[in-house]
Amino acid sequence: MRTDAQRKSAYEARMLSTLLDPTGAAVVAKSVANFNAYVDDFVPMQLQMRAILNDAGISNFLFAGYEAYLGELYHLSLVTQGASLVVNATALEGKWASTAYLGAGSAGLLKSIALTIFAIIIP
Repeated sequence: MRTDAQRKSAYEARMLSTLLDPTGAAVVAKSVANFNAYVDDFVPMQLQMRAILNDAGISNFLFAGYEAYLGELYHLSLVTQGASLVVNATALEGKWASTAYLGAGSAGLLKSIALTIFAIIIP
């Protein structure tokens, strides 16, 4: 996994391309600042989730599915709150727990990720 500094520098390098049109070039600074804020916010959550998965003995090749779940849960935490957040997070957990990709027993881990990282109690 790349560090947050590596992610930021790679994004800045892409945004400094001479191929960007003038409109895009006008918003580069804001785009870079927004991405840097996202990385500062999301990477610690990603590391917490990976620690949970490592403690549970989950194989690395399954991390992608859990990271997709984490990304969707992160988005929910930004756009909803309160009871609506719990309802939507419960539906999201049901969606990911029912996938064959994560395997049987993933529901407990998904609930643990929601509780540990976002303080969402999924019934």
